[in-house]
Amino acid sequence: MKYKMIVLDMDDTLLTSDNEILPSTKEALLKAQQLGVKVVLASGRPTGGMMDAALQLQLDKFDSFIISYNGAAIYDMANARFVEKTYVDSTQFKEIVAFLRNENIMALSYKDNKIYYEGTSEYEHVEGELTGLEMLKTTDLLKMIQTDVPKVMGVGNIDHISKLNNKLNGKFGEQIHATTSKPFFLEFMNKDVSKGKVLARFLQHLNINTEEIIAFGDSNNDKDMLEVVGLGVAMGNATDTIKSVADIITLDHNEDGIYKIIDEYIINKHK
Repeated sequence: MKYKMIVLDMDDTLLTSDNEILPSTKEALLKAQQLGVKVVLASGRPTGGMMDAALQLQLDKFDSFIISYNGAAIYDMANARFVEKTYVDSTQFKEIVAFLRNENIMALSYKDNKIYYEGTSEYEHVEGELTGLEMLKTTDLLKMIQTDVPKVMGVGNIDHISKLNNKLNGKFGEQIHATTSKPFFLEFMNKDVSKGKVLARFLQHLNINTEEIIAFGDSNNDKDMLEVVGLGVAMGNATDTIKSVADIITLDHNEDGIYKIIDEYIINKHK
């Protein structure tokens, strides 16, 4: 199989525990692009929180894309514009926030490239630290944001989040998809949004088949992405769920796991 695209989750996959890209990983991804292979970042992060990594990997120069908010937005790096947005509407936003309030879980969402949140959690600043975006606390998230939103996130105790995730089983009503990214993040998106769904839909415009893709991931929100592609790769630090659906398990995100796979399946094939 000649692979034409590499898709990478960011946190705990592309990025190390220090929130950096390993030199070996960067080298391999730049080499792959020079060989004509597209590199796409697909993350639960907001668009602005993906830009630094995207620019380090020169996605703008290689006419590539980032898939942000777990698939709620697709951004064209070369032309600096969104090509697709699939958001949670304002009515659903209110219902999700009401649910999180009832569960005493901190709620956050996004507006004007900033993170707004209500409530408290021991993990309340993690999203800001990961993405580099400003976090602003509000007493009423629904008064602060009165528009459709890319996603809503509940931030709470790991056991509580796990129980809610199991209870919801992937759905919040008929229109909202629910999943976890980190064990203390419960994410709510439009039902037509997930990394796998958006990737499969978007590829129709790029003349690339899902079988021609290698995808890397570690968390439950990567599950359908790894299932839909030709070669699904779980990081060594991935959840048991992700390891169970992957075709291959590589080294963890602090080691040369990504480099190892790209070197074997792409770079060596072009020698």
